[in-house]
Amino acid sequence: MQLQAFLVFMVSSSLTTASIPHILLIVVDDLGYSDVGWKDPEMYTPNIDRLRANGVELTNAYAGPSCTPSRTAFMTGIYPYRMGIQDDGFRGIMNISVPLDKKMLPQSMKELGYATHMVGKWHLGFCRPEMTPIGRGFDTFYGMYHGASDHFYHNSSWNGYDLSFNNTPAWSANGTYSTYLHTQRTIDILQTHNLSQPLFLYLAYQAIHEPLQVPEHYVNTFCSHVITSEDRKTRCGIAAAMDEGIGNITRELEDRGYMDNLLIVFTSDNGGPVNVASSNWPLRGGKKTLWEGGTKVLSFLYSKTLLNGNTSYSGIVHAVDW
Repeated sequence: MQLQAFLVFMVSSSLTTASIPHILLIVVDDLGYSDVGWKDPEMYTPNIDRLRANGVELTNAYAGPSCTPSRTAFMTGIYPYRMGIQDDGFRGIMNISVPLDKKMLPQSMKELGYATHMVGKWHLGFCRPEMTPIGRGFDTFYGMYHGASDHFYHNSSWNGYDLSFNNTPAWSANGTYSTYLHTQRTIDILQTHNLSQPLFLYLAYQAIHEPLQVPEHYVNTFCSHVITSEDRKTRCGIAAAMDEGIGNITRELEDRGYMDNLLIVFTSDNGGPVNVASSNWPLRGGKKTLWEGGTKVLSFLYSKTLLNGNTSYSGIVHAVDW
């Protein structure tokens, strides 16, 4: 059964009396196949582990080997090679984007009556307004345009400040950890949104992408006593901070009543970079390789009411399926 048919079957069976569901799409950046607690007990991700355990794990999910190709597939449903952007992420201030004649997911969601919001990493072009998330169908955008930046000071690897609210630099966030910012903006949206309108929220965490930076509390509390590699400790801390954010968001979803009619889609954009302490064990290779360590990703669906949880789906799933 193809993924689309599987989703239609699983969700439609629960929609006889329900309204159109809210959708939260969570993409974690550079999450390795063994960078979570249910794969490696030394990692600390209890909130993600709990959602996965009570959801539908997609055990054969695949994406591109790096950021831009995968995010292109998520947003368009088109294989990136058909647009010539299959090789690597967009770099610097290149005047390039996903072709503007390609319809993106938020545009389709708006046609169905959804409010559309994006938080986090874009990496699909930004040099003209029509290339940005606002230009591609999102009502609001809070996050970064490039592929990587300092988690605290938001200076990209191309020497520019890269944190914006809509299309305006968010200078006041300078010095605040990226995961905190992305989590809080998500919670702000949930608190102000009118539940009578279906919500599509794309949360693309900058975590757990390098640079390896995190408040020391997370390393000292959750990682230092079990992991010997200093870089792996820090990566564990980044994952723990991100997991805490997802836990805070989940509680907000419960408190506000979203969980009664919500689908959560969780995925990584590619395999983890093994040169900076990510682990894809037992898969071969890592980010930017075509082996499974670069292209097989952790993914699951969770819904309190729309899906029968505590199960798995073993069919092939690809980023274009979303």
